[in-house]
Amino acid sequence: MILHFLKNIFKKNQYPSPLGKVAMGLFFFLISLGLSKCTQAQTASQIINKVNINFSKVNDYTADMNIHLDVSFIKMKDIAAKVFFKKPNKFKVKAEGIMLLPKQNPNNIQAMLKDTNSYNTIKTGTDIISGVTATIITVIPNADTSDLILGKFWIDANKGLILKSHLTTRSNGNMEIEHFYGSNSNYALPDKLIFTIETSKFKLPKALVVDLDSSSAPDATKSETKTGKIIIVFSNYLLNKGVDDKIFK
Repeated sequence: MILHFLKNIFKKNQYPSPLGKVAMGLFFFLISLGLSKCTQAQTASQIINKVNINFSKVNDYTADMNIHLDVSFIKMKDIAAKVFFKKPNKFKVKAEGIMLLPKQNPNNIQAMLKDTNSYNTIKTGTDIISGVTATIITVIPNADTSDLILGKFWIDANKGLILKSHLTTRSNGNMEIEHFYGSNSNYALPDKLIFTIETSKFKLPKALVVDLDSSSAPDATKSETKTGKIIIVFSNYLLNKGVDDKIFK
């Protein structure tokens, strides 16, 4: 009906009248409103499915990683590493020096969300993340044996991208992850991840604990910093080019 109305207002090779401009503005407003309603109408499962569809397009990849540790009582230089992934769940990081990664796998969230029978989902609101309206979805595992106790995800429902996540785990306490994307967003592969961890609960590798020298030990006279950050920057992605199985041995 709106299109028919516009046709009557706009005549061929003529500029729109003031009434036409108002009608055009109304037309685009209604389109925008309709798209917004479509996003709101999506169920939590449908939004999670969009995330899974994006990552399902990844058969394998390699990428360079730069890992920066920002924890008050640990002094470490940035670590350069190489990450390898192959569907369904082969994953390896090669680096010189000591590695410190949550669960050792930045794709751990996608792997968890892929098994849609292992959890229930609830839409719990919306929020603005970096100028994008994100749908907040809470994930509750079905099994008490899962390391994840509760997951909360801020998702761009239109693009199927996780923008932020908050995980409550048995092994590492609470962890918040900020997700940043670039040219590989269609595959849900991030350019950067920022992990905010609870330093009192996050499990440090034994090798790291042994190698800490006295200059990096915590100062008992100072108030303890309760959180720290692990920043991972990805670059030079090679996507779906094939990865030899020997890499993972």
